[in-house]
Order: sequence, then C-alpha cells, then structure tokens
Amino acid sequence: MKMISNGKIVTPEGLEDKKVLLIKDGKILNICSADDLSLDEFEVIDAKGDYIIPGLVDIHCDVLEFKMSPRPNVTIPPPLALSYYEKELLSCGITTQFHGIYWGDVLEKHRSLKLAQEMIKKILDYRGAGILNHKIFVRFDIVNCEAKDKLLHLMNNRVVDLLSFQYHLPGQAQFKNLKAFRDYYIKVRGWTEQELKEFIKKSSVFDVKDKDKIIVLSKISQTADKFNISLVSHDDDKQEKIQLMKNLGAKISEFPISLEAALCAKENNMCVVVGAPNVVRGESSCGNISALNLIKEKAADIICSDYHLPSMLCATIRLYQEGILSLPEAINMITLNPAKATGLKERGAILPGKVADIVIFKLRDKLPEITRVLIGGRSVYSYEPR
Repeated sequence: MKMISNGKIVTPEGLEDKKVLLIKDGKILNICSADDLSLDEFEVIDAKGDYIIPGLVDIHCDVLEFKMSPRPNVTIPPPLALSYYEKELLSCGITTQFHGIYWGDVLEKHRSLKLAQEMIKKILDYRGAGILNHKIFVRFDIVNCEAKDKLLHLMNNRVVDLLSFQYHLPGQAQFKNLKAFRDYYIKVRGWTEQELKEFIKKSSVFDVKDKDKIIVLSKISQTADKFNISLVSHDDDKQEKIQLMKNLGAKISEFPISLEAALCAKENNMCVVVGAPNVVRGESSCGNISALNLIKEKAADIICSDYHLPSMLCATIRLYQEGILSLPEAINMITLNPAKATGLKERGAILPGKVADIVIFKLRDKLPEITRVLIGGRSVYSYEPR
C-alpha cells in the first residue's frame, strides 16, 4: 500500500490539507487522518506541501501526428515517437489521452484515410507497452461522407473511443469567412492558391437539411450509440446545427465559436469543451469567442489541450488565481468533467474506489510545475526542481 502525505489534496468538492491519501491495489483506498495509521504498513510519498490532483484527462489533442511526421515526407519510427511523446504527456500531468485522428481524404492536404488507419494501428500496437491510457478519438469530417464505411468497420471492431462530427468549410463554423479559411489552409496547411480555388469551386456550406448527409451521420451515430461511444459536435455555430447534433446523440460540444452557440449547447444538455491555449492566451487563434468569457459565463465545462499540452494545467491555475473558479472547480474541468463526458467512470477524481491516477505539482512563479505522476498507483514520472 502507498500513502501520499504532506500535501493539499484536491477533491471534486474541496481541499484537504491535513489528511493523507491511501492507495491499495492501484485504487484510492481513502482520504483520512494519519494519526491512527502505522507508517510501517505503507510506502510513503512525501508531497512536500504541494498540490495533489487526479491525473489529467485530455479529450482532444492533435499533437501525435506531428510527433510521428514532424516534417513533410519525414516519418519517425512509431515506437520511438510514441515513447518520447508519452514522456512529454506525463510531464504535463496527462494520464489519459484521446489522440485526435482526422478521418477523410478530401480536405486536409497532409492527412488521409490511409494515414489515419496507419496511425490507429500504431497506437493500438503500442498500448501494451505504454504507460498512460491511450484512447482513439476519430474526427469524422462531413466533407468526407464517402469515408463512412471504413469508419463503421472500425467502430464495429470496437476501436473507436470517442467520435466527432466536424466540417471545415469557408463561410461557417470556425471559418466564418473566406479570408479565415484561406489564411489557415495556405499559411498553416500549405495549400496553393490554385488548390484553394478548386476546392471552393466544388464545395458548399453544410446544410442541416441535406438528407443524404443526414442519412450518413444517422448511421454512424446509431453505431456509436450501440457501442457506447461518446459523440462530439465540433465548432458549433448555429442553433439549427446544434439541435441536429443533439438529435444525432451528441453529448459534447467542442469549441463553440460564440457565447450564443455555447449557451445553446448547454440548453441542450451538452458539455462544452474549450481549448487550453485559448484560456492561457485569453483569445481564440481564429478570432472566435474567448474561452475565458465562456467560462466566466458558466458556458464551458471541459478544457482540453487542443494542440499545446502544457496549457491544460496552466489554464486551470489561471482560472483559480484570477478568482474565476475555485481550485476544485478549475481542476474538475481537466479531470472529472472530461472523464464523465467520455464514460470513464473510474477516473477523474480523488475519491475512494477510483483508479489511482495521481498528479502532484507545485507553483513556482505562479506557474504549475509537476513533480510526480502515478498511474494506477504506480509512480511513473518524477521531477525534482532546483
């Protein structure tokens, strides 16, 4: 058995700074006083006055594809890429990672179904040797409806852990106008002007009354429901689209572009996800609503890393330090709330019976610095700052 002592334990409801955390057989046994305990029975971990929180549950991150292919036409051997990426995740306190994988051939120049399938296979092959909890988050682009059959095959083989419906088209959602779309796909994704013109010529704004696409999405959502796969709606903008996604079974709305969209999602009993970099920077990279504003308006529930891992814990600490949320409320946004939304009932909180995924961190110069991580009660990362 293990005992974590001399720390400030953050539970879903409060802070325990005069108790110890007991761990047995990989699960949390109790939070109690150490007065009547025999230290000889325990392996004692001294938290040195630092904060003790659950392991972070990151439900959206696109970083892995860049770790595997950091430059065009450059591929890093998967075991090497995943092993060192895993160490980076642990250093950020992330113990459950949903790897975002784009599913389609049409829109993303450096992404394809073939690459998506290869990436999923590499993650599954690595899981046995991996330390943290690796999950598959498939991002189905509505532009690529012809890709549904291979997705359904994947879902029927119980490979998909989380699924989103997204659409990246000029004139809606994240890209409210052609300039925003052009800037992103030319500057970030490397499209040429000619490629952009050809795509725009044959593309159109997603219509919630498009029967053919609705039939495809309905088939996918029925399969998701069959296997208890949480369904996510992406870049929500209009009430009609949010209602459609709700009717399809979506329980999560990630990155709504406005306060009105976020409030509409909440009214439809959907959890709202915002990106940690948006919180840390105080603004959206695409000129949409500030995540800070959504949180202040009680219109957000979950913070994900999106594309920058260290921002997750930093974002919650900012919320606490600026008095926007209490520390437990802020920590819940990166632990308990995402665990609940994705059906991870045994994770996300320091409570008896939960899996002992634990993070210990200190504050230095007002920034969090992680000193130890345990997964299933086993110490897997430690750092001793000067």
